[in-house]
Amino acid sequence: MTSNKELEARLNAMADDFHLPGGGRKKLSKLVAEHYAWFEAAARRGMSWPDMIRALTAAGVTGRDGKPLSVGTLSSTVWRKRAETEGEMGRPAGSATSIPPRAKSGKEVRPGPAKAAEQKRSAVSSHTTKNAGDRGRMTGSAKPAEGAGRRANEDVLAFMNRARSVRRKSE
Repeated sequence: MTSNKELEARLNAMADDFHLPGGGRKKLSKLVAEHYAWFEAAARRGMSWPDMIRALTAAGVTGRDGKPLSVGTLSSTVWRKRAETEGEMGRPAGSATSIPPRAKSGKEVRPGPAKAAEQKRSAVSSHTTKNAGDRGRMTGSAKPAEGAGRRANEDVLAFMNRARSVRRKSE
């Protein structure tokens, strides 16, 4: 396990990399790509996204406005790098070295875009019929009932008529 001194030394190196000559700043995606190991080590030490942001801010790594990075900005940048790294190395998603996302409460959050897409596909496929003649047709709540569009239009028209009559009465 990485010691606090090693984490701090890597953090200082990251802060030095972040600040470019002439007052410029390196893009966060490039910084994360070059120092991805720090984020992995910090996560293994139990640091959450807010903990990492506090450490980065203290070292001088901030947003364009000088304010601390947001959890969404940092986590999405690290997740993109993780996905890229896992794709190159063939490592399965959610491996032991991946950074666990954490909610504000500190509890681990998992789904991610791939899992959400998989859940959506399975929800849609559970509403499709399995008969050969009906293959791919939607059934159940996923498909609007016959005439539902016509009823919806009638409801909208009825609402518009009521609203018009209320407006006329007030004029």
